[in-house]
Amino acid sequence: MDVQLITVPYRYDELNQGVGGGPKALLAAGFADDASKAGTPLTTAGDAFLDPADRESGRTAINIGKLGASTAALIEQARTAGHPCLVLAGDDTAAIGVVSGLQAAHGAGARIGVVWIDAHGDFNTPETSYSGILAGMSLAIVAGLAGPNWREAAKLAAPISTDRIIVGGARALDAKEAALLTVTDVRLFNTGDLRDSEAWTAAITRLGSAVDYIALHVDVDVLDPRLVPSSSTPSPDGLEIRQAVDAIGTVLSTGKVAAYSVCGINPGGGSRGKQTIETARQVIAGSLTSWRTAP
Repeated sequence: MDVQLITVPYRYDELNQGVGGGPKALLAAGFADDASKAGTPLTTAGDAFLDPADRESGRTAINIGKLGASTAALIEQARTAGHPCLVLAGDDTAAIGVVSGLQAAHGAGARIGVVWIDAHGDFNTPETSYSGILAGMSLAIVAGLAGPNWREAAKLAAPISTDRIIVGGARALDAKEAALLTVTDVRLFNTGDLRDSEAWTAAITRLGSAVDYIALHVDVDVLDPRLVPSSSTPSPDGLEIRQAVDAIGTVLSTGKVAAYSVCGINPGGGSRGKQTIETARQVIAGSLTSWRTAP
């Protein structure tokens, strides 16, 4: 496979800030070589970009949406040419542009599924969120439960039906967020569920048979904090490296993953940032050995 590498080097709408520096730091540490050694050489497709002239003061969500439209254009170009995409992103909001790009390439009515591997559900809305953190609303935006202006700016044509969404590794849900999840068809698996892979494999297999394309999104905070010590959103009792590789590999091995995005790699904090980058290299490269076919 000719996997196209796309980077979204932003934290929200700020270039190279915090986790936005993760993609560049990961590549500088030798990740492209890691991918080649794993049997998945990468072709650089480009970097998503938000033109400073297009930024709207005080409208961060709209700016993130515009950045997402740039990501979507890169995804669309790669997918139209038949290539799967690996997206190295700053934060979870980048996933909205990824899904937008898949719809642009394959149609708003395409059978697209989303697998979200994260310590958090990211299923808050402005009404349920205690913190107001936009990254914590990303999956709810994709599902069409919030952010119509954000979706429009990202050119996301249609929400993803919740019966095509699986969340894995979540162990830090807000109470109202958890209640919202229970009234949807989202399949929710906590960290223990991913360690006991039988149920996870069965759910992923079912999703793979029900969709034509999968957008796989991974936030490295799904890992135990000692493995990603610079994470800005740590949560105890996370996955070990091998467990994460196996869980991600289960999704990739369906042959339905058209785009695989990874975020949350904070290169700051000196030795802590270096440890996080090293862990991310091992997890992503290790999982790529399972990505041998794509739609």
